[in-house]
Amino acid sequence: MELPEVSAGEVMEEIETPTGKPEKSEKHKARRPGGKTKRGPDKWLLRIFRGYDAAGKRIYYSEVFHGGSKEADDRLIELRNRLKAGEPLKLSPKLFKDFVAEWLEDCDDGEKREATIDHYGRMVETYILPAFGKFTLTDITDVAIKRLYKDLRKRGLAASTIGQIHVYLTAIFNLAEERELIRKNPMRKVDAPARPKPKPVAMKGDEARRFLEAAGATPHSFMFTLAFHLGARPCEYLGLKWSDVDWEQRRITIRRSLKLRKGGEWYTTDPKTEKGLRSITVTKTIIESLTEHRRRQLEMKLKAGATWSDHGFIFTDKTGEPLKHYTVRYVYKTILEAAGLPKTFQLKVSRHSCATALINSGVNPKAVSERLGHASVKITLDTYTVIEEAMQREASEQLERAFGG
Repeated sequence: MELPEVSAGEVMEEIETPTGKPEKSEKHKARRPGGKTKRGPDKWLLRIFRGYDAAGKRIYYSEVFHGGSKEADDRLIELRNRLKAGEPLKLSPKLFKDFVAEWLEDCDDGEKREATIDHYGRMVETYILPAFGKFTLTDITDVAIKRLYKDLRKRGLAASTIGQIHVYLTAIFNLAEERELIRKNPMRKVDAPARPKPKPVAMKGDEARRFLEAAGATPHSFMFTLAFHLGARPCEYLGLKWSDVDWEQRRITIRRSLKLRKGGEWYTTDPKTEKGLRSITVTKTIIESLTEHRRRQLEMKLKAGATWSDHGFIFTDKTGEPLKHYTVRYVYKTILEAAGLPKTFQLKVSRHSCATALINSGVNPKAVSERLGHASVKITLDTYTVIEEAMQREASEQLERAFGG
């Protein structure tokens, strides 16, 4: 049976009479294929006429709707048009945690890096599922999401992290909307949190010297020295192999990053960009220190015997396995404490300190960018704009000499 389309103006409204029994308004006395009855503040009973049963009795679909009057009208129209199209009227309730698992599977499309997918999973498990995991997709509102952001800010979570969570939730609910698992996407009413651009924190020259002096009392002294000279990320210098060293040309090539899976298993990845694969010329002193480090590693290898795992990494534990990030982070913190330096210095401080020192020394930004493996010089200049006061004074003095004053 062909049924007409329903518009907002055709929606039947029932009104309460003094006796408490619903009565059709004068304006809409005729039966309509849909109607709504007020059941409380922003609460409505919606009914859609579906046809007749074998006995000729009318069949209705009913549901309780929470929202304003106009929103209820919109839902009635949606139900009527879904009925006409032969689509199911009632959304199948799906648990948020189950749908997130599907979303993560979709993310693993072969194009994204394994480390990226792992990061998605950790963020979801740590911050999103504890808040919404037990609810269905349709139970989660924009109010609940805004409350989550507020709670995370109170817990001291960085604005950049909350920004990432917003990106993931947007992607999750967009996919749910695309698959028609939700009526309305709650993220359309949630503004992205402000994400101030983080300023890299670098050690000053005297702080870096204090750190490296304290590192000299540990077996990992050379690793941290090399980190400050290369300006490489921790995952990059931990992924260095002996085959990456050109002894004659005094060059070290960064070809890979060392990553860890959730269970602690390590693996390596290629650089993210073409510029990430780079060769860096080092000093004669660094090469001499590298030679000494290799001698010590050979001694460890002889001592380990058959238990040695020869993967070819430059920085290893006593069995030849590459040093894990958590081990290096622990050693780093003990060195900070021994040097009397703030705990706020992160492990990546060696990279930021290298870049800042080079820029403040007047090294060509392009050379700095190439050492860091940035995709463009603009990224380097936008990231490292910290010029020490002494440099500013020198610039002013040079202008005075040039123009007088």
